[in-house]
Amino acid sequence: MKIEQLTFTRFVAAIAIVVFHFNKDVFPFTVTGIDRFTVFLNVLVSYFFVLSGFILAINAKEKIDLKQFYFNRFARIYPLYLFALLATLALIRSIRPFEFGLDFHRVLLSVFLVQSWTEKYALVYNYPGWSLSVELFFYLLFPFVFKALQLLRFKQRVAVVALFWAVMQTLFIVFARQKEAWVLYHPLFHVSTFVVGVLGGMLYKEKQAWLIARQALLERIFLLSTLLLLFLMFTGNVVFSQVYHDGLPAPFFLLFIFIVSLNRHQLFNGFRKRLPVYLGEISYGIYILQVPVYRLLTQTFGLKANVSATSFFYFYLFVLLIVSAICYELIEKPSRIFLRNRFSKSIIA
Repeated sequence: MKIEQLTFTRFVAAIAIVVFHFNKDVFPFTVTGIDRFTVFLNVLVSYFFVLSGFILAINAKEKIDLKQFYFNRFARIYPLYLFALLATLALIRSIRPFEFGLDFHRVLLSVFLVQSWTEKYALVYNYPGWSLSVELFFYLLFPFVFKALQLLRFKQRVAVVALFWAVMQTLFIVFARQKEAWVLYHPLFHVSTFVVGVLGGMLYKEKQAWLIARQALLERIFLLSTLLLLFLMFTGNVVFSQVYHDGLPAPFFLLFIFIVSLNRHQLFNGFRKRLPVYLGEISYGIYILQVPVYRLLTQTFGLKANVSATSFFYFYLFVLLIVSAICYELIEKPSRIFLRNRFSKSIIA
């Protein structure tokens, strides 16, 4: 099952995360009010985690073939991930070639997608890759989480997932208040976010009529939740600023996914047009290539020194879109086709 209007939301989230990383001195992100909002845009990594669980659940069969499932996930994320990592390493080596050999153990952690398990190395090299390390853990867990939730009735699933999410958020708050920075990127502290998405996908697939009958209620709850989140962002709530990163807004994101998927409004029909869908398709490249493209423009070509921060950022964004589209056509799609033809006839693209 493919819900096309959700695809474009991936593009919006990816661009927002690029803004979060590179918005310094860039208009309009320096405007009072907007600047307060942009510091929280990294929370959209959690949106990716919820969406990942949701999409996997709505497409899962009653009985999951583990080998095929894991192979499909590998073919989906790893080729472009590895390309982005190697590109980043090549750019770093061009700057400090004699130090590069000392980093071999860190390279291995990134190559095997386990860097997020270590506080010291979670953000080395191509730092957005930490979330792919977390995603890999989710993929390993998904067949078992999905099977466990299948054994429960509707209300039991909701209760178990809600309790698990609440417990993990409480633990994260405790660690965050103690300045334990490692919990920000550790896979275990993002599992509840992913499981919320899995639950949502199961509910959408099995109880879609129930959700349709309650669309208006879902939208009212979503509006109130949006106002609450904006209030916490703009009032500088200390606790919220410490804990929002690890899935606190996961139920809010799930509500948004339900509303977009049910497609009640004309706006979301626009998301299904060819260009928005294509932008969503290349969003993985936008996310994972943002660092090597930035390094290429700043360190190799030195473009940032010659123009204003605003001009450079929007040129960088344009180049990032072009590079992501090229990599989608020349790396992502061809690698999936090659792996499917070479290793599995039944792989799902």
